Amino acid sequence: MSNPSHNNNNHKQQPHRPTKFFSVVSLFVIAMSILVVYSTITASEYGLKKDDMHTHAIVHLVKSNDWLNDYEEQKLGEKILQSQIDNVNITLQNNNNTSNAITQKQANDYLHKYRSYIDTLHADKSVEGSLANLQYKEQIEESEYEKTLNNISETSKIITTYELVAILLIVGAGLAGTSEVTKNKMVAYPGFVIGGAGIIIILLFLVTGATV
Repeated sequence: MSNPSHNNNNHKQQPHRPTKFFSVVSLFVIAMSILVVYSTITASEYGLKKDDMHTHAIVHLVKSNDWLNDYEEQKLGEKILQSQIDNVNITLQNNNNTSNAITQKQANDYLHKYRSYIDTLHADKSVEGSLANLQYKEQIEESEYEKTLNNISETSKIITTYELVAILLIVGAGLAGTSEVTKNKMVAYPGFVIGGAGIIIILLFLVTGATV
Protein backbone atom coordinates (compact mmCIF):
# COMPACT_ATOMS: atom_id res chain seq x y z
CA MET A 1 0.00 0.00 0.00
CA SER A 2 1.33 3.48 -0.87
CA ASN A 3 2.10 5.93 1.86
CA PRO A 4 -0.35 8.90 1.63
CA SER A 5 2.00 11.25 3.43
CA HIS A 6 4.79 10.40 0.99
CA ASN A 7 2.51 11.12 -2.02
CA ASN A 8 1.45 14.42 -0.49
CA ASN A 9 5.09 15.44 -0.10
CA ASN A 10 5.75 14.66 -3.77
CA HIS A 11 2.79 16.79 -4.82
CA LYS A 12 4.09 19.67 -2.72
CA GLN A 13 7.60 19.47 -4.17
CA GLN A 14 6.61 19.23 -7.89
CA PRO A 15 5.59 22.89 -8.33
CA HIS A 16 9.09 23.93 -7.26
CA ARG A 17 10.79 21.77 -9.88
CA PRO A 18 11.28 23.50 -13.23
CA THR A 19 9.55 21.67 -16.06
CA LYS A 20 11.23 20.99 -19.38
CA PHE A 21 9.07 23.67 -21.03
CA PHE A 22 10.22 26.44 -18.70
CA SER A 23 13.81 25.25 -19.02
CA VAL A 24 13.42 25.93 -22.75
CA VAL A 25 11.91 29.32 -21.90
CA SER A 26 14.92 30.16 -19.75
CA LEU A 27 17.33 29.26 -22.56
CA PHE A 28 15.21 31.26 -24.98
CA VAL A 29 15.39 34.35 -22.77
CA ILE A 30 19.18 34.00 -22.45
CA ALA A 31 19.58 33.60 -26.23
CA MET A 32 17.33 36.62 -26.88
CA SER A 33 19.33 38.72 -24.42
CA ILE A 34 22.61 37.85 -26.15
CA LEU A 35 21.16 38.65 -29.58
CA VAL A 36 19.76 41.96 -28.31
CA VAL A 37 23.23 43.00 -27.17
CA TYR A 38 24.70 41.92 -30.52
CA SER A 39 22.02 43.76 -32.53
CA THR A 40 22.36 46.94 -30.48
CA ILE A 41 26.16 47.03 -30.74
CA THR A 42 26.06 46.30 -34.48
CA ALA A 43 23.47 49.03 -35.09
CA SER A 44 25.69 51.48 -33.19
CA GLU A 45 28.73 50.51 -35.28
CA TYR A 46 26.80 51.05 -38.50
CA GLY A 47 25.64 54.39 -37.10
CA LEU A 48 29.27 55.47 -36.71
CA LYS A 49 30.02 54.31 -40.27
CA LYS A 50 27.03 56.32 -41.49
CA ASP A 51 28.37 59.46 -39.80
CA ASP A 52 31.73 58.95 -41.55
CA MET A 53 29.94 58.50 -44.86
CA HIS A 54 28.10 61.80 -44.35
CA THR A 55 31.45 63.51 -43.84
CA HIS A 56 32.90 61.93 -47.00
CA ALA A 57 29.78 62.86 -48.96
CA ILE A 58 30.17 66.52 -47.97
CA VAL A 59 33.86 66.44 -48.95
CA HIS A 60 33.06 64.99 -52.39
CA LEU A 61 30.27 67.52 -52.91
CA VAL A 62 32.54 70.44 -52.02
CA LYS A 63 35.29 69.17 -54.32
CA SER A 64 32.80 68.64 -57.12
CA ASN A 65 31.57 72.22 -56.77
CA ASP A 66 35.16 73.51 -56.66
CA TRP A 67 36.08 71.74 -59.90
CA LEU A 68 32.86 72.95 -61.51
CA ASN A 69 33.62 76.53 -60.46
CA ASP A 70 37.16 76.19 -61.86
CA TYR A 71 35.70 74.89 -65.12
CA GLU A 72 33.27 77.80 -65.40
CA GLU A 73 36.03 80.29 -64.55
CA GLN A 74 38.30 78.85 -67.25
CA LYS A 75 35.46 78.96 -69.79
CA LEU A 76 34.92 82.63 -68.95
CA GLY A 77 38.68 83.22 -69.10
CA GLU A 78 38.75 81.65 -72.55
CA LYS A 79 36.13 84.11 -73.79
CA ILE A 80 38.09 87.03 -72.35
CA LEU A 81 41.32 85.80 -73.95
CA GLN A 82 39.61 85.31 -77.27
CA SER A 83 38.35 88.88 -77.07
CA GLN A 84 41.87 90.09 -76.31
CA ILE A 85 43.24 88.10 -79.25
CA ASP A 86 40.71 89.80 -81.51
CA ASN A 87 41.78 93.21 -80.16
CA VAL A 88 45.47 92.43 -80.70
CA ASN A 89 44.75 91.29 -84.27
CA ILE A 90 42.92 94.55 -84.94
CA THR A 91 45.87 96.45 -83.49
CA LEU A 92 48.30 94.56 -85.73
CA GLN A 93 46.16 95.27 -88.78
CA ASN A 94 46.03 98.97 -87.97
CA ASN A 95 49.80 99.07 -87.44
CA ASN A 96 50.58 96.95 -90.46
CA ASN A 97 51.75 99.92 -92.51
CA THR A 98 53.83 101.45 -89.74
CA SER A 99 57.45 100.76 -88.94
CA ASN A 100 56.86 100.22 -85.20
CA ALA A 101 58.54 96.85 -84.97
CA ILE A 102 58.59 96.92 -81.17
CA THR A 103 54.80 97.23 -80.95
CA GLN A 104 54.31 94.43 -83.45
CA LYS A 105 56.72 92.16 -81.55
CA GLN A 106 54.88 92.79 -78.27
CA ALA A 107 51.57 92.08 -79.96
CA ASN A 108 52.87 88.85 -81.46
CA ASP A 109 54.21 87.80 -78.05
CA TYR A 110 50.78 88.41 -76.51
CA LEU A 111 49.12 86.46 -79.30
CA HIS A 112 51.48 83.54 -78.82
CA LYS A 113 50.89 83.51 -75.05
CA TYR A 114 47.10 83.78 -75.36
CA ARG A 115 46.86 81.11 -78.05
CA SER A 116 49.14 78.78 -76.10
CA TYR A 117 46.89 79.14 -73.06
CA ILE A 118 43.77 78.49 -75.12
CA ASP A 119 45.42 75.44 -76.68
CA THR A 120 46.03 74.15 -73.16
CA LEU A 121 42.38 74.69 -72.28
CA HIS A 122 41.29 72.65 -75.31
CA ALA A 123 43.71 69.78 -74.66
CA ASP A 124 42.43 66.33 -73.62
CA LYS A 125 41.66 65.33 -70.03
CA SER A 126 45.20 64.04 -69.43
CA VAL A 127 46.52 67.63 -69.53
CA GLU A 128 46.37 69.28 -66.11
CA GLY A 129 44.29 72.46 -66.19
CA SER A 130 42.49 71.74 -69.46
CA LEU A 131 38.71 72.12 -69.63
CA ALA A 132 38.35 68.38 -70.23
CA ASN A 133 40.58 67.67 -67.23
CA LEU A 134 38.54 69.96 -64.95
CA GLN A 135 35.28 68.49 -66.20
CA TYR A 136 36.62 64.96 -65.68
CA LYS A 137 37.61 65.74 -62.08
CA GLU A 138 34.20 67.29 -61.41
CA GLN A 139 32.47 64.18 -62.80
CA ILE A 140 34.61 61.87 -60.64
CA GLU A 141 33.75 63.77 -57.46
CA GLU A 142 30.09 63.90 -58.45
CA SER A 143 30.11 60.14 -59.04
CA GLU A 144 31.79 59.51 -55.67
CA TYR A 145 29.22 61.77 -54.00
CA GLU A 146 26.34 59.79 -55.51
CA LYS A 147 27.97 56.48 -54.56
CA THR A 148 28.35 57.70 -50.98
CA LEU A 149 24.70 58.74 -50.88
CA ASN A 150 23.70 55.25 -52.03
CA ASN A 151 25.94 53.71 -49.37
CA ILE A 152 24.34 55.95 -46.74
CA SER A 153 20.90 54.81 -47.86
CA GLU A 154 21.91 51.14 -47.66
CA THR A 155 23.53 51.65 -44.27
CA SER A 156 20.36 53.32 -42.99
CA LYS A 157 18.36 50.24 -44.04
CA ILE A 158 20.82 47.98 -42.21
CA ILE A 159 20.56 50.11 -39.07
CA THR A 160 16.76 49.98 -39.28
CA THR A 161 16.92 46.20 -39.67
CA TYR A 162 19.09 45.72 -36.57
CA GLU A 163 16.98 48.15 -34.55
CA LEU A 164 13.79 46.31 -35.53
CA VAL A 165 15.39 42.98 -34.66
CA ALA A 166 16.45 44.35 -31.27
CA ILE A 167 12.89 45.50 -30.55
CA LEU A 168 11.39 42.14 -31.54
CA LEU A 169 13.94 40.26 -29.45
CA ILE A 170 13.34 42.49 -26.42
CA VAL A 171 9.57 41.99 -26.67
CA GLY A 172 10.00 38.24 -27.19
CA ALA A 173 12.38 37.94 -24.24
CA GLY A 174 10.05 40.05 -22.10
CA LEU A 175 7.03 37.85 -22.80
CA ALA A 176 9.04 34.68 -22.29
CA GLY A 177 10.47 36.04 -19.04
CA THR A 178 6.99 36.93 -17.83
CA SER A 179 5.83 33.43 -18.70
CA GLU A 180 8.70 31.95 -16.70
CA VAL A 181 7.93 34.07 -13.65
CA THR A 182 4.16 33.51 -13.73
CA LYS A 183 4.46 29.89 -14.93
CA ASN A 184 1.94 30.73 -17.64
CA LYS A 185 2.73 28.87 -20.85
CA MET A 186 0.26 30.90 -22.90
CA VAL A 187 2.35 34.02 -22.42
CA ALA A 188 5.47 32.26 -23.69
CA TYR A 189 4.05 31.33 -27.10
CA PRO A 190 3.66 34.93 -28.38
CA GLY A 191 7.19 35.54 -27.08
CA PHE A 192 8.48 32.61 -29.13
CA VAL A 193 6.72 33.93 -32.23
CA ILE A 194 7.91 37.54 -31.87
CA GLY A 195 11.45 36.55 -30.88
CA GLY A 196 11.52 33.98 -33.68
CA ALA A 197 10.53 36.67 -36.16
CA GLY A 198 13.52 38.73 -35.02
CA ILE A 199 15.83 35.74 -35.45
CA ILE A 200 14.47 35.04 -38.94
CA ILE A 201 15.01 38.67 -40.00
CA ILE A 202 18.60 38.76 -38.77
CA LEU A 203 19.38 35.37 -40.37
CA LEU A 204 17.93 36.52 -43.70
CA PHE A 205 20.08 39.64 -43.55
CA LEU A 206 23.25 37.74 -42.65
CA VAL A 207 22.69 35.11 -45.37
CA THR A 208 21.14 37.12 -48.22
CA GLY A 209 21.77 40.75 -47.24
CA ALA A 210 18.01 41.46 -47.32
CA THR A 211 16.94 44.45 -45.22
CA VAL A 212 13.53 45.57 -44.01
